[in-house]
Amino acid sequence: MTGSQQPQPQNPLQLGQMLYEVLDFTVIGTPRSAAAARYNRVICNADGGSPVEPLDLQAQDQIRDVKAATNMHAAVQNVYVLTADKIQIIGSEYGKATSRTWPVSNLSNIVDLDPQQIQDPHLLLFGQDAQSIFLQSLDCSTGHLSSPLCLPTTVTGRVVGALLARNQLDAHAIVCTVHNGQLTVNDLGSSVLGANPAMSSVNTISLGAVQNSAVVDITTASLAAGTSDQQVVVTYPDPQGVLNVTVLGWTKQTLVSVATATPDLSFAPPEGAAFRVAAGDLLGNGVDQLVVGYSATYQSVKGCAALLLFELEEGAHGTQSLKQLSKYAAANTGSQPLASIDLHLAVGLFGEALPPDQTAVSADAPAGVLGVLVVGGGATFDQLMKGEASILAGLVPVDAVEKTFPRLNNSPGLPQHLTDVMTIDYQSGFFALPSDVTGQSVILGPPTLSQSVGKGQLLAVIQAPPFESGDVSSSNPTLTFGQSVSKVTGCNVSSNKVWTFSQDTGRSIGISGQTLGQHVNSSYGYGFDQLDDYSTSRLVQSTTTISVDDLIVLYAMSYYVWTYPVYRKAGQDAPDGTMAVIFPMTPEPVQSIIPASDPSLGYIPRSQNGVLLSYVNLQPDGYDESQLLFNLTNMSVTNEPSGSTLNYDQNQMVSENISKSFMVHNSTTDSAHFSFSTTLLDYIPIDFGLDLSEGQTYSESDVQTTMLSHTTTMNITVTSGSVKDIGYEYQIAPYIYYHQTMGCLMVSYKVAMPGKLWASYYGPRVMLQSLYSNSTDPVLQGLSRSISFQDNDDGTVDVNVEVFNNSLKEIQNVGCEFYHGAPTVVDSKLTPSGNMVGRQGLETLLPTGRATMSMNMSLQQKDQVVVVVVYGVPAPDGMQVREVYWGIYPPSAFADWHAQQVSLPAREG
Repeated sequence: MTGSQQPQPQNPLQLGQMLYEVLDFTVIGTPRSAAAARYNRVICNADGGSPVEPLDLQAQDQIRDVKAATNMHAAVQNVYVLTADKIQIIGSEYGKATSRTWPVSNLSNIVDLDPQQIQDPHLLLFGQDAQSIFLQSLDCSTGHLSSPLCLPTTVTGRVVGALLARNQLDAHAIVCTVHNGQLTVNDLGSSVLGANPAMSSVNTISLGAVQNSAVVDITTASLAAGTSDQQVVVTYPDPQGVLNVTVLGWTKQTLVSVATATPDLSFAPPEGAAFRVAAGDLLGNGVDQLVVGYSATYQSVKGCAALLLFELEEGAHGTQSLKQLSKYAAANTGSQPLASIDLHLAVGLFGEALPPDQTAVSADAPAGVLGVLVVGGGATFDQLMKGEASILAGLVPVDAVEKTFPRLNNSPGLPQHLTDVMTIDYQSGFFALPSDVTGQSVILGPPTLSQSVGKGQLLAVIQAPPFESGDVSSSNPTLTFGQSVSKVTGCNVSSNKVWTFSQDTGRSIGISGQTLGQHVNSSYGYGFDQLDDYSTSRLVQSTTTISVDDLIVLYAMSYYVWTYPVYRKAGQDAPDGTMAVIFPMTPEPVQSIIPASDPSLGYIPRSQNGVLLSYVNLQPDGYDESQLLFNLTNMSVTNEPSGSTLNYDQNQMVSENISKSFMVHNSTTDSAHFSFSTTLLDYIPIDFGLDLSEGQTYSESDVQTTMLSHTTTMNITVTSGSVKDIGYEYQIAPYIYYHQTMGCLMVSYKVAMPGKLWASYYGPRVMLQSLYSNSTDPVLQGLSRSISFQDNDDGTVDVNVEVFNNSLKEIQNVGCEFYHGAPTVVDSKLTPSGNMVGRQGLETLLPTGRATMSMNMSLQQKDQVVVVVVYGVPAPDGMQVREVYWGIYPPSAFADWHAQQVSLPAREG
């Protein structure tokens, strides 16, 4: 491995644990005449709202913050209630609310669960004392609080909001503070998270003056396509009461202001200084929209819930702005107040039922509703007389085509499925927020990290130019791929970050893996292509000039592999499939160039170097005309001593393929599963597989970590060589293309032989393609991958032999004798040493023809098979020719094979 190793990411899917959101909502208020606040989970769907699972809490004036957070360890959300002296963790089990409390002190705000703590859930909380604002982490399993991590003194004032937001793959802690009437947003970065938090530099943005005692609301959203970054959205009134909506985003690692808006609210003037904001994908286009809500008067109706719908719009020169799409105002029935006390918002799919093409957890579940949930506190005239008010909840839909709320008339609209969920004192406020404590949503559990070290991939197969060995050639053709050791040739390779679901994901939880993948694709992009650092790129270097041996370019990269279980706890406790995330470990790969005959590779040549006829009528492996890199050109090999040179450069490139990227095939299991892609390789090195198959099955086509492309600087040079006589002229047509299934670069050839002397040059010969045709050792020279093996269900093996007629005439009486046993050498000739199992024959083999003969055999691992090719007329009427070849079962056993043949004494007679 070259290059320095990169820091290991803690958890690559930080803040991306919820794959499919199905929501209820939580409401906390003080019932009329009660001393303590009460928690209710409210089921919200097409049948309306139903408060269930009540739980009494402390006095409401003791509650400092309430949040719902996704607990990846339990695969559900919990509701966290922070009071002056404790944190209460609320869940649901068997139709009842569950609660666990831990003592705390001096804490004011809940941030979120720490996504880097994958062993146990840890809740992040802000506190404040006389010296500073500080951050603490609560182990939700033991109640242990970490030591306070003090913020720099530059972060001062009152904390008015805190959350985690995603910058690329990292979660950042964000805290809003107000000091001397000035509102600031502070990005603490990701170093404050994890088991060993530390304070680094703080990025502070001043948003300006804020009205005294006003509500500052903050949320995250994914407003921009083509990036995995989330945006931070802040709403607040300035000292004059003007609504300010500010969107913050990242430029590299710096949080900056992206867009601001001060919308005109004259259609429904606000009644207070509380502006709420929520975000979600209401249009189904893969990005979020913003909804801002506030208590307002509309057409003389007081206590309305006014709503504004925004999207982030791309402008010229990379600028962005907030575009207001629609506005709306809603009231209670009879134009009674809906939000005169307070207003809270949520956006999402409410209800457990799924779209019609999918299966709900419960067959009789009511239809789910996508929209804006408005939870308001208001009072009718009769309620005012009694000193009480109602918390009401209803849904406002959005037309995904028109991008609008329902049309408004001269009176406020009525939310759908409006339900009275709680009666409270008129003077008291309430908390309301979306949540899923029962596990209706699909959630990723904590990941398991493994490492795949030095995993190889095939980048290029470069075949030597065809020639005829013997006395016809003066010089052989050559191919040069590259220019110099230090200069690279325009063939790029990138190691990408990828994610993929196991094939069984979603089968029993009612949501397809494709639907789940859409969420990941919206957040991170397919294969994380929305990340700025999505790949590690390096140019392929190759400067070898070849004339005899085919070459293979290999590429090795080590990977981190995280495996996440996929849960939908409302349907079943066990995970339903897994999601694998694969990242390169190092910035630079290891590249090697080896002979194609290397024992670690199961190279299967159907042509043989030095046998010109073996290229005639042979189609290049994995060839598709649309993936040609250079236009086809023929080169003649004549008796001209200087030969000719064919230079493949920018001028010959197929223009539509310049800089086009091709994915190089990965094996998700091991090397034995590679051969489906091609007939060119029978096996690959054991370290090629990513080993994702333990307990799960992943699609071979979905995991593609490596991308290969070329630029106009690629240069390949072929020189023709020459023959001794013009009568032996032949033509070479180099094919330079990307392999259709493997994605690797291929250099192959077609051959034509117009020379007039070829017809008399060849005598009859039937042969197999030898892997080591240039070896002087008889055993190596006899090894042939034209001998292949096919396993049968009954445990036997079919031994298949492809014979080739290396002549321009028909050959009669061709046979193959099959021997079980290793070859040996007698009088420097290869000879079978085992017993003959059987014989197969052909009456006729056409000129340059190929045919396959098979024999069923019983073979064990590392058994060897000798094949004797027999042709011609047997004695006494003629002379029969015998050529001996051999193979080993399975072919991958050749990687561990060593020559141990013993030369037997010569036979007498």
